[in-house]
Amino acid sequence: MKNPRKVIRRMGFVRDQEGIMNRYIREKLNWDQHLENTREFINSCFTHTSAESVAVLGSGWLLDVPIHDLEKRFKHIFLVDINHPPQIRKKVAEMKNVELVEADLSGGAVEQVWQFAKRQEKEHRRTEDLLERITLSPPLSRISPDAIISVNLLNQLDIILCEFLEKQGYFEHEPADRFRSFIQSFHLEWITATPGCLVTDTTEISKDLHGTETQKELLHVQLPPGHRTGRWSWEFDTRGTYLPGTRVRMEVQAVEWT
Repeated sequence: MKNPRKVIRRMGFVRDQEGIMNRYIREKLNWDQHLENTREFINSCFTHTSAESVAVLGSGWLLDVPIHDLEKRFKHIFLVDINHPPQIRKKVAEMKNVELVEADLSGGAVEQVWQFAKRQEKEHRRTEDLLERITLSPPLSRISPDAIISVNLLNQLDIILCEFLEKQGYFEHEPADRFRSFIQSFHLEWITATPGCLVTDTTEISKDLHGTETQKELLHVQLPPGHRTGRWSWEFDTRGTYLPGTRVRMEVQAVEWT
């Protein structure tokens, strides 16, 4: 990527990351149990392995990452995200066994979507063309962690890409779903080649002022089987700032595999 910082910012990744922290500050009481459930699930993983290194994918603000517990358990921790906030860089600077890695965890879709949108003439913009051309490759080729944690990331991988494409004039419904499935399937195929776990939102449930509920499926893939699983729900937005006039909660699933 010729100018990754520019692309990441222009496509909205930094803005989205800042939005997560702003929403957490507003919804702290409603988010805390979900974050604790996530940390507890992660802390209960890898009890039957001799893994010495772990990559935490989607580390972000570390709200849902039990970083101090992981620091005691693993000799080397890779915190991986497309952007690390300055506050996090400062927080982990003194942690000798923690390394920050910036990577496109979609497998290269960010740059390809950016280049595709730039090249295509407006009247010829079809999602089908992108699906025919895009190729993904495993991230993190320079490191080989013994274990992987995908933390509240799977359902997020396609969102910003799709929002960017929609703003550029793309997206028929059916090809959009296939694009989402393509991104999510690749992530699962890649991470399940290594012992690991994931936590992800699976369903968005919104309730309007009249009490009418609407469900939106966030996953376009089947989660891998695992020897340990978890489920819970959490209040994502209670103030109608995500969907005006609507209260939103998320259904969550967690899986550990070997």
